[in-house]
Amino acid sequence: MKKILDPIDVLILIVLLALILVPRPIAGLLELRAAQRFEGSGNMPDAINAYASAAERLPWMPSLWEKAGDLALQYGDQSLAISYFTKAIEHQALSKSGWLDLGTAHMARGELALAMTAWQQALPLAQASSNLASAERGLGNIQAAIDFWRATLTLEPENASAHYALGLLLTASSPEVALPELMRAVEIDPGLDSPVRSLRTALNSAILSKDRAYQFLVCGRALGALGEWDLAEKAFRNAIEVNSNYAEAWAWLAEAHQQQGIDATHEIQQALTLGSRSAMVQGLYGMYLQRNGMPLEARAAFLVAAELEPDDPGWQMALGSASEQAGDLIAAYEYYIRAVLTAPADPSTWRALVVFCISNDVDMEATALPAAQKLIELAPNDWRSHDLAGQAEFLLEDYPAAEAHLKKASQLDPTKAAPALHLGLLYLQTGDRASALSYLTLAQTLEPESAFGSQAGRLLEQYFP
Repeated sequence: MKKILDPIDVLILIVLLALILVPRPIAGLLELRAAQRFEGSGNMPDAINAYASAAERLPWMPSLWEKAGDLALQYGDQSLAISYFTKAIEHQALSKSGWLDLGTAHMARGELALAMTAWQQALPLAQASSNLASAERGLGNIQAAIDFWRATLTLEPENASAHYALGLLLTASSPEVALPELMRAVEIDPGLDSPVRSLRTALNSAILSKDRAYQFLVCGRALGALGEWDLAEKAFRNAIEVNSNYAEAWAWLAEAHQQQGIDATHEIQQALTLGSRSAMVQGLYGMYLQRNGMPLEARAAFLVAAELEPDDPGWQMALGSASEQAGDLIAAYEYYIRAVLTAPADPSTWRALVVFCISNDVDMEATALPAAQKLIELAPNDWRSHDLAGQAEFLLEDYPAAEAHLKKASQLDPTKAAPALHLGLLYLQTGDRASALSYLTLAQTLEPESAFGSQAGRLLEQYFP
């Protein structure tokens, strides 16, 4: 008796025959439809493969190679994305947007030159111009970066980030024309007001001076204060080009180099040769020595600076820091007290004193806590004031007061990990494990790469494995 095929077997046979007999173009269209379904359902790996297969079977639709590359890039597979974008190029079917994505894929692999070549092909897209501007700045080509940011703004005149980036570059190279760009950035995005305000102060001060070298020095310091050390370096170099005997510019160039991990021996020695009786040169020399593990020598340099400028509390704080680094806590304490007495209305002096006391568990009740309370009086809206007060109360075991201050600090700036970490430590101490877990997790999430985030991560591993 002949065996009758099961309906499922029949269906499989039909499908197999169809796959064999269906013409290539129809198979390609089926692949394309499948790719679209996979993409719609979020199945990226199968969608990528299906688009690539469809592109292979449908030669009159070479744009599908770009589609496959785009999805591969979104999925995080830069190598696969580059291979598909390259296929599109071979078929002369890569769009401007595709060239932009190809550059992004190369950049993710650290292939800057290839990325820039791709972005050049993506011009005049605004994003290509901005990418090239950032790349040129990274290479130190300031004028090229300026030109690309201006090209971006031609296409996107309301781009606040572009105005701000251009303003930074002009602050380092042409301070007399930087302010309009920075002010326009703030008009579009008020969130940029804080950094622009500090730059505006520096630019106004610079413009009031007829000394071109001084103009660049002031602008460089302002850029450094914002962490823009590559541009600060450019400003200090411009100052030196104007006046090669400018000791302070050489000292600040040394600082810019150190901030970027560049050896600064030549620059700091040049500064000392030209201006050993400059308080700023001696102060920056002291910082150079501290970073090189020579706190006693640093203290000697800071002493010279303090003698030259006895009314500057910064040198007293620097002396305290060097003494602390040298292990001389008695001397450090005295220097921090002198800083407070020199500038009792300056929050930074009280902050430095509190940090010293907390870090070294020095005179918490008689000095640290009153100093923290004074700091809150002087800077009540600064999250650091309440964070330090909370730490002081914690060390004195006044946990309710510590909790109140730390929560206030967290409310003042919810983006900071420090108050969250300190709250986590407080709740561990008081046995509230649920709250400890919540705040330690928050600290790690807010600033995973910072010292606070890293410490939170270690505590999570230790107490909540």
